[in-house]
Amino acid sequence: MKDVKQIKVNGHQVGLRGLDQALEELAPGYAPEREDELAARLLERVRRENYIPGPAGQAYAAALRDLLRQAAGLAPLTQASGGLSIQVACGGCAGGDRLIQAVYDAMARLGLAGEVERVSGDLEIAALGVRGTPALVIQGQVKAVGSIPPDGQIEAWLRQAAGKLPPGGQEPHNT
Repeated sequence: MKDVKQIKVNGHQVGLRGLDQALEELAPGYAPEREDELAARLLERVRRENYIPGPAGQAYAAALRDLLRQAAGLAPLTQASGGLSIQVACGGCAGGDRLIQAVYDAMARLGLAGEVERVSGDLEIAALGVRGTPALVIQGQVKAVGSIPPDGQIEAWLRQAAGKLPPGGQEPHNT
């Protein structure tokens, strides 16, 4: 059975079978002038193993196009839903689960809204620009690779990304 990958389509998380394999085959041929063609081919491939309602086809195509762009190291075209954008790269290790939980806990303590996305496919991890896991990326900036930062550091990065600096306007320094 092929792995299921979670992606966001129209603000909803959906699971798709066979997506990583299809991306591995199509992403190396990415070129901006072929973007629409490759996104259509990716949608066609994904439809073979997943039910995608006809009216939702355009939304799925946009989400898949953005995955192709990310695999090529480009920014997605669709707008984020609001709040912070956080990715945790992990290859299924327990460290990734602990890092995701630490991020959720820090967001709750700070009262911040955002999306925490688990990135587990090799192409997607490479597109983030990290060379190890677990890794933490906040608002497109790599913050940690290969370890779980202390809670205070995660909170500081989240406050900074949200524009909420503590009194005095400076982050605490960790040595």
